[in-house]
Amino acid sequence: MRSFLKYLSIILITSVLTIVALIQIAPFIIVVPKKDTQEIEINFDQNVTKKELKAVDRKAKNIILLIGDGMGINQITAYRIAKGGPNYTSAFDKFPHTGLIKTHAINTLITDSAASATAFSSGIKTVNGYLGVNKDKQVVKNITEMLHEKGYVTSLIATSEITHATPAAFVVHNESRDNTDQIAEQLFRSNNFISLGGGRDFFIPEDLGGQREDDLDILALIKEEEAYLGSRSDLINFQLDPSKRIFGLFSKEGFIREESEPDLLEMLDFSLEQSNKMISNNCTGFFIMAEGSQIDWEGHENNFDGVYKEMDEFSRVVDRALKFAESNQDTLVIVLSDHETGGLLIETDTWERNPQPRNKMKISWNTAVGLGTHTGTMIPVFAFGPGAENIGGVMDNTDIFFIMEEALGIDNLAERKCL
Repeated sequence: MRSFLKYLSIILITSVLTIVALIQIAPFIIVVPKKDTQEIEINFDQNVTKKELKAVDRKAKNIILLIGDGMGINQITAYRIAKGGPNYTSAFDKFPHTGLIKTHAINTLITDSAASATAFSSGIKTVNGYLGVNKDKQVVKNITEMLHEKGYVTSLIATSEITHATPAAFVVHNESRDNTDQIAEQLFRSNNFISLGGGRDFFIPEDLGGQREDDLDILALIKEEEAYLGSRSDLINFQLDPSKRIFGLFSKEGFIREESEPDLLEMLDFSLEQSNKMISNNCTGFFIMAEGSQIDWEGHENNFDGVYKEMDEFSRVVDRALKFAESNQDTLVIVLSDHETGGLLIETDTWERNPQPRNKMKISWNTAVGLGTHTGTMIPVFAFGPGAENIGGVMDNTDIFFIMEEALGIDNLAERKCL
């Protein structure tokens, strides 16, 4: 009994001392950031003031729209510094026209990709989660549909599922970004010519190993009626048949960076090559939307190493598009984001009026611990080519649609069949 009491006393004393010690030293072991927050009443007027556009005399023939999902100005700044230091010139720094874009949805300050991409594709504000429909769930015509009527070849590229919110908003009309069965079918039924990304499972019924809740085997229809690419090798060895649309579905869901998957630059180069061939076959011009989808995903994880890798890939795509436009002066390139993800901050280690030179950059995330969310900050936009002169100052995300419309002169283009 005495031994039991002795050991019990030792355990209790040890436990108390351990707790006291942890209380004293825990702040040096685990630092949980504290945020000062304040709610401010605002006037949420749903009337958007459109930017007054300059008339574009030299019209664009082609548009390359590059969207870095979740890429805010600090993602670009931190990438630049990590890549080559604060004085390094990144691909984003080479554009002659820049501006800032307000990102809010129609009824909330914090947008999602569906509402934001619908603003780009259709020129209207809508509700988070809505694709190609207005706040009343009425269908709104998007730019790829307009351009198809004018003889354009259009492409959608993503490293997410091709049914994901951003690419989907350029081709489908649905009241929920989660209706993947309907979105995949609408994409298949659409006139979009090139679709490259992940999401193969959303084209296959569950009983065949996919994720469709109905029994419609869209992948079988694609293989039967159109051109199907299932791997990077298929992309490299592709031979164009102008009568068949191209569906590249390189992963079950989003890309996981396997060797069998092409990267974003390879998909852009493929689309440029096939689009130019289609122009030779009587198409008017091309429109390409390419999304660096997983910048956003890494931001949600508060993972800067992941953000850096995704930004590095996206930067190569930006550089390629800019060089193409410099060699093809009839091409407008616009680079932007749909929103910022994670509240990325670039901070100082300690406050000094005359700090010593440092060779390190301190970053932190200013939304939830361990899980980043979208923020309402404005995002940067960069442009080059015919119509780029309308990019500048503070704009609304809906202005991007009208800037592209003016650059191409869509209303004055004759109707024409390409496909």
